[in-house]
Amino acid sequence: MRLRPAPSTLARTAVLASAVALIACAGQAIAAPAPDNSALSATPFALDARRAPSGAKFDSGMQGFSVESADFAHGYLTKDLLAERLKTLGPHGVLRLGGYSMDLVWPAFGSAADAPAPAQAIGGTVDQTDLDSLKHLLDSTGWKVTLGVPLKSLIDPAKLKNPAKDPAPQVTMDQVVGEVKAAHATLGDDLLSVEVGNEYDNVTTLTPAEMWSTVKHYQAEIDAALPHAHLKMTGPSANTALTNSVINGFADAALADGPDAPRRTLAEMASHLYAGSHCGTSTATMAQLMSPDTYLKARTKLQGIKAVGARLHHTVPMTLNESNSASCSGQPGVSDAYGSSLWALDHLLETAQNDVSRLLFHTNTAAICGDFKPRDSADYPISYRYYGAFCAADQTQLDAHQLSASPLYYGLWTFRQLPKGHFVDLGLPDDALGNLRAYGIEDEHGKLHVVLINVQDPAATDATDDTVSMKLPRGMHTARATTLVSSAPGGLSSLDAGAITLGGAKMTPAGTADRTPQSTPVQVGPGTSTITVAPGSAQIISISR
Repeated sequence: MRLRPAPSTLARTAVLASAVALIACAGQAIAAPAPDNSALSATPFALDARRAPSGAKFDSGMQGFSVESADFAHGYLTKDLLAERLKTLGPHGVLRLGGYSMDLVWPAFGSAADAPAPAQAIGGTVDQTDLDSLKHLLDSTGWKVTLGVPLKSLIDPAKLKNPAKDPAPQVTMDQVVGEVKAAHATLGDDLLSVEVGNEYDNVTTLTPAEMWSTVKHYQAEIDAALPHAHLKMTGPSANTALTNSVINGFADAALADGPDAPRRTLAEMASHLYAGSHCGTSTATMAQLMSPDTYLKARTKLQGIKAVGARLHHTVPMTLNESNSASCSGQPGVSDAYGSSLWALDHLLETAQNDVSRLLFHTNTAAICGDFKPRDSADYPISYRYYGAFCAADQTQLDAHQLSASPLYYGLWTFRQLPKGHFVDLGLPDDALGNLRAYGIEDEHGKLHVVLINVQDPAATDATDDTVSMKLPRGMHTARATTLVSSAPGGLSSLDAGAITLGGAKMTPAGTADRTPQSTPVQVGPGTSTITVAPGSAQIISISR
């Protein structure tokens, strides 16, 4: 049960707020001091970790990145540029090559191997040298890849919603099959699947049943060329709508072909989900990103995806193969701010807890921080994105493959510290979500790992510590905590990624940590422990028997 702050807390909050307002009104050329939250009483919460693990499995290897096909076409998926950044996140992960530019690249394969790219191919040209570089990257990291192929130019033009918007080069099925053959020959088992189109429901009028038929047609063409490869497909990669009507319709069409049809055709059923939007006149705020409403909307979406997986009898993995804080390149001041690290950690755990098998964050791969290009620029598909996981301070650093970690990357790195296991329900009520997010994982050795995230903004005058009293299983008596925190005064909106640490460790521009994250002891009493989590921080508490 959540308890209200003591009256003295509210009084001190009001006094502090009045003082800040007085400074602002005085018109003096001095800055208001950062809020002193140390004077505020903590908000208490009670959790119970004694429940048996639930059916939801946990594997931190579920995370990865979605990158634009244009990044691939421009030769950015290289060992020198990305290997250390991927290995730091673990030996297992997935790269998805796709995004909006999936229909804007020119596959130089098949009969088009030596043909010049048409003017519409603003995403660049993919050829064998790109596949060779990708092979070196995958061999170095242990990661795998899904390959996106064009859709718009291979369907009836009457089915396009807006043919004049970013007209696609006229790619043929011969080119698609040629690229897949070359990818399979080069990558082998590291090629997980072939994805057909990106958010088809945004750019075409194809029904879910028609999209299912299209995916089957692509697979048949690929099977004819590679009869022994048994490559499967990714679909439908529907848009970011909070409803699941598209994947439900897609599942209906697949099941209409027989109960085994989805498993024979699909390596995964993919959806997209963004917490907010920066498309058109839409804007996202930090308060919205961290709000209970955003969390609950995501949970509804994820539970719907989980239900579709159940309808398929769990024979096809359900994935979010494109996700992030705000669509359309992210929201400046939000997607690139410290709060996105806490949100990313929370989003990964919430997604895993709802039985979704994989979550890929859309990112740039080679960009200078802040070097954003407008949508009508030819450089748009490969320009800086505010929600990117890493970027270079300047051209010199980019040329030297020195990419600084963004707040988003720190969230993924924190998530990677967790071991395989099963989720334990801690009993956190929904009315606590404005202050706290909490997850429990029991690993394969019976050790309990609890993740506590205080989502309050430390720059706010009414932010409080979260004091979490947790009942523990019998025999657990030793605990240590690893903390994700920023020392910057801007709170969740701080843009200083260099102020973020995980267990005192930071990421270097070389893509590695400057030290191993350190943990500190946590006091454990008979059957209980009380943990204090500061505003705008997260803790992983590992408790042993």
